[in-house]
Amino acid sequence: MVDIEEVAARLDNDEPLNLKYRARVNGSTELVIRVDRLLDVAEDQGIFYVDHDGQPIWVRQEEAIEVTSDK
Repeated sequence: MVDIEEVAARLDNDEPLNLKYRARVNGSTELVIRVDRLLDVAEDQGIFYVDHDGQPIWVRQEEAIEVTSDK
């Protein structure tokens, strides 16, 4: 599982990051893997916020696969 506290610290240091995560396709049972720019985290709620196609969306911690640098 992705360490959300470590990710928050990296974001606090202005490190550009991407999040790889699992997402459902339009409410179906089919899962896809996406990689989007990480915007923010809510540590207490276990939520990542990413920019998907120009729209901010939230991703639950259990859906997160890995965080990578966007450099």
